[in-house]
Amino acid sequence: MTTILAPTVKLNRGTPRIWLEGQRLARGNFTPATTYTVTYKDGQVILKATKEGNRKVSSRQNKPVIDLNNKEVGKWFPVGTKLKAVIRRGRIVISRLANELKALKRDRDLIRKLASGEPLDVVSMFHGGGVMARSLADGFHMAGVPTRLMLAAEIDGRYMDASLRANADLFDDRSVLINAPVQDVDFDKVPTCNVLEIGLPCTGMSKAGRSKGKLSCAEEHSIAGALFFTALEWVKKFQPAVSIWECTTELLNSPSLAVIRSVLLGWKYDLFEASLNGCKFGALENRNRAVIVAMSTDLAEAGAFDFANLKPLRVKEATISEVLEDISEDDDRWTIHTYLEKKEAEDIAAGKGFRRQLYDGTEDHINTITRQYAKIRSTDPHIKHPNKPRYTRLLTTKEHAAMKGLPKGWIESCDAAESVAHEILGQSVVYPKFLSVGEAVATSLKVAAERLLPMAGTAAANDEEIHMALAV
Repeated sequence: MTTILAPTVKLNRGTPRIWLEGQRLARGNFTPATTYTVTYKDGQVILKATKEGNRKVSSRQNKPVIDLNNKEVGKWFPVGTKLKAVIRRGRIVISRLANELKALKRDRDLIRKLASGEPLDVVSMFHGGGVMARSLADGFHMAGVPTRLMLAAEIDGRYMDASLRANADLFDDRSVLINAPVQDVDFDKVPTCNVLEIGLPCTGMSKAGRSKGKLSCAEEHSIAGALFFTALEWVKKFQPAVSIWECTTELLNSPSLAVIRSVLLGWKYDLFEASLNGCKFGALENRNRAVIVAMSTDLAEAGAFDFANLKPLRVKEATISEVLEDISEDDDRWTIHTYLEKKEAEDIAAGKGFRRQLYDGTEDHINTITRQYAKIRSTDPHIKHPNKPRYTRLLTTKEHAAMKGLPKGWIESCDAAESVAHEILGQSVVYPKFLSVGEAVATSLKVAAERLLPMAGTAAANDEEIHMALAV
């Protein structure tokens, strides 16, 4: 008979303790007075019933008891560690639970790479045109941590092609590209990654998306509603040391996030949540987004990650006029949008709050520019003609990119059609905001590695050294 128990390392009189008791021990030939040996090896504690054993099973209320209460336990398993004890035919093997072992491995892999200077492996989920990948990679680089895109998944081939042109340096000949719905992708076995970035689609999460779809909650959306679940599956598969999630701010008060929190905490991740504003990080676009960093618990504690330490890495322009192109006053892009004027009048008459967003260039920010910007909708930002009343125009793609704080020339290097470029930008993150997030996360990981393993900055350590460092 095989019995599996799930003890937790506790503290008894200042010393770590593993306590096993009950008739289940007797079923495995560990009855009271049975002698046994204890061996600590390769992250396991092995108990073997033998006449030559130097320890003895005790008894409590006629039940067998095994009490491992010594400093050696603490060398391998910190207090609070959840364990698995497999009892069978006079042998007990005690090791960390699967989630504990996975956490240990992902921490070990990250520390080894930081120690050797090897690029961190990044998986980009819902990749889009790669703006989040670009900004995070640049932020990691600023902190002295190189990265590479191990895998990028994006359903729209036009966006993926644009990213391959604009972010060629993020890919290498071993990178894997997935141009398919992520929920339809099944992995049998995959290598672990170090960083997983998740730009969670907001088609059902945003207020506009819920209103348009007549949804009572985002989770009802036929396509996007369950994508958070797929994202969790990818976390489980790839076991990143850190995952970085982005979505509309509605995510922060959603049932989706309640599930995400519960699952990731159980998988030994610490979660950090914030609503971050684009303007505060050096962009002209006044875009608020939910940002969640889920960092492996030991790394988070050692690295002391905190959104409060996030700092702007770019200085915002004083006015939007500083990034506007010199468009001739008689350019065909200037036009009277009669239907938009009519729509606004109808909304006012109906008591609705929708208004056109018209800018003359003196403003110090611009409101959110969306994915469907090229369709010229009623609440999209327009630039007013300097001399002709009623005449307005859309932002150019170069201006759109500048409002999001993207590096000069990036959107042009995508070599995408104007409508596609606006789509890529409209659904992307604000570049300097995630530049700051990337820099802060990478800095925290470096601090964690240095604290958990002093030799991490000079040489790669072997598995046993890393194991012992993480277990302290």
